[in-house]
Amino acid sequence: MRRPLCAILLLFLAGYLILAPSPPDEGRWDGWAWDTVVLTGEAADPVHPADGSREGRSFTLKRVGVLRGFGVSLGTEESLSESISERAEDHPYFTKEETVLCYLKEDSPLPRVGSAVRVEGKAVPFSAATNPGEFDYRAYQNARGCVLSLRDAAVLEESGTFDRAGQFLFGLRSRTAYFFTRVLGAEDGALACAMVLGEKKGLDQEIKSLYQEAGISHLLAISGLHISMIGLGLLAALKKMRLPHALCAFASAAVLWAYAAMVGMSVSTRRAAFMFTLMLAAGLVGRTADTLTSLTLAAFWILTAQPALAADAGFQLSFSAVAGIAAVVPVLRERGPQPPGRETGRLRRTAAALRDSALTSFGVTLSMLPFLLFHYFEWNPWSVLANLAVIPLMSVLLFFLLLLAALGLCPMGFGPVRAAVSAAVLPVKGILFLYRTICEGIAALPFGRLRTGAPEKWQTAVFAAGLFLLIWLGTRVRPSVRAAAAALLTAVFLIRIPDGLHITMLDVGQGECVCLESPDRKFWLLDAGSTSNGSAGKYQIVPFLKYRGADGLEGIFVSHWDEDHVNALEDVFRWAQDARLTIGGLYLPDTALRDESLENLLALAGRYEIPVKRIGAGASMRAGDLKLTCLHPVSGQTADDRNYISAVLRLEYGSFSALFTGDLETEGEQWLVDTYGDSVLDSTLLDAGHHGAKNASCDRFLEAVSPRAVLITCGRNNRYGHPAPEMLERAERAGVPCYITARSGALSVCVKKDRMTIEPFLSG
Repeated sequence: MRRPLCAILLLFLAGYLILAPSPPDEGRWDGWAWDTVVLTGEAADPVHPADGSREGRSFTLKRVGVLRGFGVSLGTEESLSESISERAEDHPYFTKEETVLCYLKEDSPLPRVGSAVRVEGKAVPFSAATNPGEFDYRAYQNARGCVLSLRDAAVLEESGTFDRAGQFLFGLRSRTAYFFTRVLGAEDGALACAMVLGEKKGLDQEIKSLYQEAGISHLLAISGLHISMIGLGLLAALKKMRLPHALCAFASAAVLWAYAAMVGMSVSTRRAAFMFTLMLAAGLVGRTADTLTSLTLAAFWILTAQPALAADAGFQLSFSAVAGIAAVVPVLRERGPQPPGRETGRLRRTAAALRDSALTSFGVTLSMLPFLLFHYFEWNPWSVLANLAVIPLMSVLLFFLLLLAALGLCPMGFGPVRAAVSAAVLPVKGILFLYRTICEGIAALPFGRLRTGAPEKWQTAVFAAGLFLLIWLGTRVRPSVRAAAAALLTAVFLIRIPDGLHITMLDVGQGECVCLESPDRKFWLLDAGSTSNGSAGKYQIVPFLKYRGADGLEGIFVSHWDEDHVNALEDVFRWAQDARLTIGGLYLPDTALRDESLENLLALAGRYEIPVKRIGAGASMRAGDLKLTCLHPVSGQTADDRNYISAVLRLEYGSFSALFTGDLETEGEQWLVDTYGDSVLDSTLLDAGHHGAKNASCDRFLEAVSPRAVLITCGRNNRYGHPAPEMLERAERAGVPCYITARSGALSVCVKKDRMTIEPFLSG
């Protein structure tokens, strides 16, 4: 009731997001994959590496028109300006808001900002997530209006006119990035570029991970912290010059928006600049800007233009943090009337300030927590302490970084300039070293990572209700009770309710990885490799394990050591080592076959201190209600072909059973039928042998197993033709439905009370 504008805007925005028209089909560019196309448009947002190299340069193409491409042959006789004005307005392939990201060849020049260009390259659609927990790069780019990328792009023609102000800002950014790298070194220079320029491409992955794990990665994004420091600092400096208040406000806003344009206009940057501008405007009319109303206005401005950003991690974390500052922090810090003289004395004032800072940090974390876990699946409770140390130093660090940026524009041959640069470098390096030390110290503390996995719906609902009650009724209870209740709210996400057996066949392209998850949240992997997806362990398998909240692996079973079954293991081993998690063992088929690939695998396990165990026919293990039995190979068996010695595992859970056959082919399947018969092989679920090859899953084997469903893992448009039509025909004759990762993404099987459900990740 006290914020009618805020309430009205929120209701309108909710209705708008619900009723907003669906975006064009995201997959409509898949038919263009690797076609050479010629596009026209307006160059924007150029990127040039800070080290000055010609690799990794890119720009965004706006107002896109198609001259030649998939199903298009319009000729190139039009003038460049005509092609842009006509094709961008009327061509059916691109809307006015859609852009294309162009990655340049080394020998192609980077166009000037705002110039009209004709560009040729290979059209490559952005990759979409096909597994739970996997980063959806397509959705990320599409939310920002970017619908396609051009690889190996070359600028064929460029107009003489361009945006001089935009080109100036790009030159300023490039020069500053180069200067940071030169005077601070590669590692600290990349951090400086991220903190001041919003450029993260050069960041060392280890440093980036350290900041993320300590909960201070927000320092690497241009956010309200940066905008407030720069804007308020500039405003204070102008006021000291005794300029008119209106001129100070106008100049501060103009410089701030120019800075926002220079660093890329991210969601958090736009939100912070917009709210700062509202604060300046309110001051001009003698009013105070209400934080929640300003935040709602910023959300209204951003989301009405780009509704898809509502699901974006950057939007959710940025807006929830400010909402926490406005709504949650005051409740936690409220202490009611204090006795006279209670806060006198330096020690008491210091303790009170520390208390308020800690509660502020905790309140912001509390408001962000559901979104943090939804996107990253873990959090560090010690991040509250880390932020207490790093945020006060950020104003000092930012001052010296901006000073360095200004000095970089001066002639370095001038002695006083060199001396000033040397003096400014020392505190920057000292603070960045201290930041790293803090991150390493936080990482070493117990309970440094709470691996909750993606929040369940009921957890989010309970947390939201509890947070609402805390805000509404919190000031009516004692501060200690209030803080304890807030801390207990975070524990909601640690509750794990037994949820049956989960079997997930991940979509790793042309390869295999199956994750078994018991009702009591114990995890096993069956194989981990891919020959089509680069770094499948890093981008598909490890994110899935984080998504499910895995605290380690009881074991990894390797059917055989072909590349498409094992080459992602190092990523999994590295994740476990970095996260200080245990892997119970690497289980290999007990055969006499020895080759170089096996020796390399054994060496890898030794390097990461993973115990290696051998399993042969008859070996079994139990974990609660789960039983895993190895049916093949016979111990000591040898063969010239690794596929023939594939380990075959049968899983039993109540009346449910599943058979995993690796790359076993017809000869091995016949041996299984002859050796065990229908009574042993009969299974509810079958993992088709050899990715659904024509020489696997023969009629006799399918009859013996008589599965209710068959899972097939293979890559899209793979060169082997998997799954083979012959194999699919055999399954159809047997009346067994086939689920294929190449079509449906990851396949999630859930078994509850002996009832099996299969849920493909991709619909349709």
